[in-house]
Amino acid sequence: MNDLRYLKWQGFIALLLWSALLGGFLYYDALLARQHTEALARKEARANFNKDKAFRLWATQHGGVYVPINERTPPNPALAHIPERDIQTPSGKKLTLMNPAYMLRQLMEEFGELYGIKGKITSFKLMNPQNAPDLWEAEAMHQFERGAEEVFEFAEIGGEPYLRLMGVMRVQQGCLKCHAFQGYRLGEVRGGVGVAVPMRPYLDELNATIRQRLLIFGAIWCVGLSVILIWGVLARRRLREKTNIAAQLRHQHEAIERANAELTHFANISAHHLMEPARRLLSFTQRLRERIGPQIERDNDAQLSLQYIEQGAGRMRDLVRDIERYLAAGMVRGKLQPNAPTIALGEVRRNLSGLIVRSGAQLDIRPLLPVLLDLPRLIDLLEVLVGNALIHTTAGVTPSIRISAERVESRVRMRIEDNGPGIAEEYRERVFGVFERLRPNPLAGTGIGLAIARRIVESMGGKIRIETSTQGGAAVVFDLPNGS
Repeated sequence: MNDLRYLKWQGFIALLLWSALLGGFLYYDALLARQHTEALARKEARANFNKDKAFRLWATQHGGVYVPINERTPPNPALAHIPERDIQTPSGKKLTLMNPAYMLRQLMEEFGELYGIKGKITSFKLMNPQNAPDLWEAEAMHQFERGAEEVFEFAEIGGEPYLRLMGVMRVQQGCLKCHAFQGYRLGEVRGGVGVAVPMRPYLDELNATIRQRLLIFGAIWCVGLSVILIWGVLARRRLREKTNIAAQLRHQHEAIERANAELTHFANISAHHLMEPARRLLSFTQRLRERIGPQIERDNDAQLSLQYIEQGAGRMRDLVRDIERYLAAGMVRGKLQPNAPTIALGEVRRNLSGLIVRSGAQLDIRPLLPVLLDLPRLIDLLEVLVGNALIHTTAGVTPSIRISAERVESRVRMRIEDNGPGIAEEYRERVFGVFERLRPNPLAGTGIGLAIARRIVESMGGKIRIETSTQGGAAVVFDLPNGS
């Protein structure tokens, strides 16, 4: 259930990220399209402004032009102070002077009627009240006085969107013919020339572009959504298969654990029941030897048979004991706490006292460090390793066993070395198997001791191996958690 919820969250996050990614790209694309549209509108506004500027400069350089007087072009009252404002041709045709501002205003009106682009020339010192600036134009001219050369703004005129551009208009020599009486000087700001480009065509094209992008990005989003949905279905199917496999494995594992538990229980019961006959057989064999021993002193076959019975009973007892130890090697049998190996070695000495005395073995116990292991298993571990060293000796050589320890990072490394025949390198891994012995002598151990040692050490996350001893024999080296 948690995996399914996690899968749903993954799908939701993937959809969210995919939508955010495409949304970001769409927003960026729309922003670029808007910037491009505005740049085109600015370019058109500058083109018209430059056209008006060129026309005004041409008219200024010529001091204006004379045109026939009619209803659309009556004499300009603002030019009444000019002596030759109105003239008459030799044929009697009456003409009036059009100054650059007058000419540009008429041109802008006609151009606006034809193409929708509005234009205006304005100033704070007006000769024609019709050219009075509005609030935006007045603010633009204040910016000209502060050093600006042009001012842009997107605004509405009559409820329609426009891009407004106003450029600075400075006094030139030709301007003084009509405007000198107003106190202007060469180079100062006289006013501004404005252009208003209708944005409706641009915005319609921009909206069409955005709608087209929406369709494209929408299609891409649907493709991504389909991929996410397919991934979700496949992932859900894999999760269902994984859950089924996990359930099967869990059931198999539980069955194996039950079988192992039953086998372990059976082995423990069997070992317990087998131990009693072995003890009885050994006990009655010893009683039989005590009772009839003097009577069969000269019967070698009887004595040999009695000896074999004793040896078989003793081996059976040792095998059952080591099988019990092997079965219990992986389980904690006491309080899992730091224990001193010297305490465990005291118990080992008592358990192996007969073998130590018979062999005359010398035990060299160096300073040892506490290890994290329950005491019963620590005793078993040291007993099987010391016992192995006492059993596998070189003929005619007094056994010498050295036990030492050192700290290696967070673990304690112990070494149990002997002066026996040693173990060839190619057999050092093999001897850790159950019932693996290098010598055919059936009395030389049970063949389970090193397997017990490995199981105890590895149950605590340690490693065990065999090296060459500094005394010429074998050295069993193993790591246990540090108990300090």
